[in-house]
Amino acid sequence: MVNTRGSSLLLSFKYDFFMRALFPEININQAHRLDVGDGHVLYVEESGNPDGIPVVYCHGGPGGGSAPFFRRFYDPQKYRIILFDQRGCGQSTPHCAEDINAIWNNTTDKLVQDLESIRQFLNIDKWVVAGGSWGTTLALMYAIGHPHRVSGLILRGIFLARQQDIDWLFGDKGAAQLFPEYYRKFITGHEFTDVEELLESYMSALSGDNDLEQLAAAKQFTHWEGKICKLKPDSKINISNKEAIAMALLNCHFFTQHSFIYEGEIVSNLQNIANIPGYIIHGRYDVVCKAEGAVTLAEYWPNGALEIVPDAGHSCTEPGVIDGLVRASIKMAEFIEKQ
Repeated sequence: MVNTRGSSLLLSFKYDFFMRALFPEININQAHRLDVGDGHVLYVEESGNPDGIPVVYCHGGPGGGSAPFFRRFYDPQKYRIILFDQRGCGQSTPHCAEDINAIWNNTTDKLVQDLESIRQFLNIDKWVVAGGSWGTTLALMYAIGHPHRVSGLILRGIFLARQQDIDWLFGDKGAAQLFPEYYRKFITGHEFTDVEELLESYMSALSGDNDLEQLAAAKQFTHWEGKICKLKPDSKINISNKEAIAMALLNCHFFTQHSFIYEGEIVSNLQNIANIPGYIIHGRYDVVCKAEGAVTLAEYWPNGALEIVPDAGHSCTEPGVIDGLVRASIKMAEFIEKQ
């Protein structure tokens, strides 16, 4: 781990001579249906040690949903592991694929409020907040707004939700330059002059009355990120129709509205988390979220220790990223236990 400003509050974080694997599969201890108002009911689950260090994982997307895989980044004997599905996706209701009204009252501020509702519902004083990709946006916004409730941050694949980050992913001057054949498939059938118009074109197809058109647009949309998220792409993208619709629809809903935050809001408010320790894990060849965002975050967050994984892209399933996340969770537990 290196940091570009100051020294981390955490212990040194050096590579071992072996790659750490995921912790074993575990079952949930209990699942909850939490009514957070506005017509939304969240799926929330707990696993691991009920008396352990609370850690909540913010999944990516927007619209990605949680998965049992995410439990395995944390030692179940050390951590009380909390997963949840954000509004409109996963096992939360209503679901975007079944009810277009799931995008109503679905903003970044609302998602931050939902995290607080989960914390209060579970009677947790402070917790480690973790996240990947869009989940880092949500985790950082929550920590900025509620720093006294965060004991640490573990972040992977940094997305700062700046216009340059959206342009990089969906415009023709960023990731498109590395994967032009996939990008041409992504923009086929859409007329646009800028990224906002492209996403609005997709939004129109995704939110219309034609179910076949919606599904085709969702598959076309999710195919783009699915093909570029790993250093060595999978030959087949495994995502259900329901998951594809939620991912595409919520991506377009948020990113046509600048993620419902003002430009540069996260970087401008990092002084709020200056004393919170954390780890930043980012693949060197992450094309979905460029590495510059991770370096910028580390530069303005003195206690955010940065590790660039040399042989990885964006996915949390890549061996180097798994190794980094597991080591980070182990070191975070050690640090908290010594306080």
